[in-house]
Amino acid sequence: MKVTFWGVRGSLPVPAPHVTRYGGNTPCVELSADHGSILIDAGTGIRAAGDALLARGQSEIHLLLSHTHWDHIQGLPHFAPLYQAGCRLTIHGPRIPERSLREILSRQQEPAFFPVTLDKTGAEVRIEELEDGDRLECAGLQVTARRLNHPGVTLGYRVEAGGRAAAYLCDVDLSGNLLLGEGMTSGPSETEGEWRERLETAYRDLAHHADLLICDTFFTPEEYKPDWGHSRIEDALRLAASLQVRRLALFHHQPQRTDAELAALLAQCRAQAPAGLEVIAAAEGMEVVC
Repeated sequence: MKVTFWGVRGSLPVPAPHVTRYGGNTPCVELSADHGSILIDAGTGIRAAGDALLARGQSEIHLLLSHTHWDHIQGLPHFAPLYQAGCRLTIHGPRIPERSLREILSRQQEPAFFPVTLDKTGAEVRIEELEDGDRLECAGLQVTARRLNHPGVTLGYRVEAGGRAAAYLCDVDLSGNLLLGEGMTSGPSETEGEWRERLETAYRDLAHHADLLICDTFFTPEEYKPDWGHSRIEDALRLAASLQVRRLALFHHQPQRTDAELAALLAQCRAQAPAGLEVIAAAEGMEVVC
């Protein structure tokens, strides 16, 4: 299984000199195996991913959305296969109470925001909503979805093929406050402690013995904000070490994080990593073979 990073930055795209090494586009990752590939998240990195898919002649496309915060969907209107007659695009994403995933994505392409509505794009678009624990097969890859600790409804993914596994835990606070978003309540039927246990089990289910863990490392300890729903680099390192992950990819880099700062954090993380754990910093255009 090959993993290609098309967008690695968090919160908003950054077209600036300080990100030329690692990249400034928001999240989009491609995972490919013998029978095809899938994309995870539709940040601004999906624009280049779409051009690459069309150049290969790929007309059956699966896109997994972690959630619908803007930095994870803002590239979708600029995804070239969306406008290609004959393309079949299936978008998988979290089921959100009180509004459908199709409604949310369609609103982004209302005439006030974008000139082409989602139902007039040209491709055949299917939208499938996922619940915590759902499993599916896309392009020969086995996918598991689990709920993450982030405001709103957010999913992480484990993708498996050929005996290899990659885990995608983006926009998640691994060790901080319980963030009660839509569809997440703490009451007589389920206590806060039970929710915490459920979420920790979800992280471990996704990441255990993964050949590659792509993990939210938005904060350093000094920057950490407990209600934002993002992790510290140390949180990701601890999780990877405890689950015998083979390779950890730092991901969802802060917009203001310079290439030099990120390189220094990577060196620090590598020095702290236990034997057997390789640490990399995700960069646009980087390809990793699991």
